[in-house]
Amino acid sequence: MSVDLVGSTAFKASKKHSEPQNGSPSPAWVDEFRTFYKDFPIEVAKAYDLVSKAFGEELLENADDRPRIWKTIGDEIIFCGRVTSVEHTAACVSAFLKALEHYSKRLEDDDKPLRLKGAGWLAAFPAPNISIAVTSDPVAGQPAAGASPSENTEQFELDADLTPSRFDFLGKGIDTGFRIAKNASEDRFVTSVQLGYVLARASTKKKFPHSFGYHGREPLKGVIDGAPYPVVSVDTERSDLKSKLKSREAALTGETTVEAYALCDFLETFMQTANIEMPCLGESQLAWSKDWPESYIRYQAAFNEHLDIDEANVQQVKEAPEPEHPDDKSVNDLWAELDALFNDDAAAQTEDGDSVKE
Repeated sequence: MSVDLVGSTAFKASKKHSEPQNGSPSPAWVDEFRTFYKDFPIEVAKAYDLVSKAFGEELLENADDRPRIWKTIGDEIIFCGRVTSVEHTAACVSAFLKALEHYSKRLEDDDKPLRLKGAGWLAAFPAPNISIAVTSDPVAGQPAAGASPSENTEQFELDADLTPSRFDFLGKGIDTGFRIAKNASEDRFVTSVQLGYVLARASTKKKFPHSFGYHGREPLKGVIDGAPYPVVSVDTERSDLKSKLKSREAALTGETTVEAYALCDFLETFMQTANIEMPCLGESQLAWSKDWPESYIRYQAAFNEHLDIDEANVQQVKEAPEPEHPDDKSVNDLWAELDALFNDDAAAQTEDGDSVKE
């Protein structure tokens, strides 16, 4: 999930906020951004604790599966976390929406010309997306993820869940998320097709108390070969008056409310048509579809083949005959030859040094 400051460019460029204030040596906008980077993650953590308590024991038992900071890009903070069920996904998004609401109200109360917008998406691991351990400057220090286990292990993925800032995530699921985010706005939290589908399922179970929006389809560069992609959103309008205006406009134009069950059915059909894999969140495979996702089946086959090769190599080493003990005399002769070469080279360097001094 991502959160982005709306109006930040104008805010930084304005004369009022480009001058130091309140005794700070930095421009006023710098202090505002520092506060955002520090306080918004705290808002997310607080909101998740409250929401998870409301959902019950299932989420409280998995306290580590919470949204965490992955990275910051300019005015944007990106969070990520492993989700294990429809309810857990709904709790994570609900907490994020609550944090957006609280921090936006804080900006309004402080009369700041800034607002927040957000987006969310799902990406499956270890296939078709991958986790990569990120290293620090090898000259300045040790690799940041140097102590991580082999990439092809569940422990590696668990480490990425707990400390995502030490990893990068690559794949079409990640790319899609960055593409859909362009349609986000202050009153519209946009979602990928897969996340929208899961949230709609949660809504039919009375686990996601938010309204949905559907805004047609549009091409997104690099997503499903450029075919039109559904623009799905969760309503985040905080003004009662603006919400009333939107509902009156919808009545005037004949637009109908987006029902969760209808959205769920549409998105499932779209995923089948566009060859987008259905999300599979872990409750049980049969809860989502009759088969595992195709990317996982291919990964599993390749992984098993890799294990077979490793086991064969280990067995080959075990069965190999012990090497003969080396001839001590031949080893001593080799060391003598190396010493002679080293001494000859050192003597040559000494002669060259003397000639330079002369």
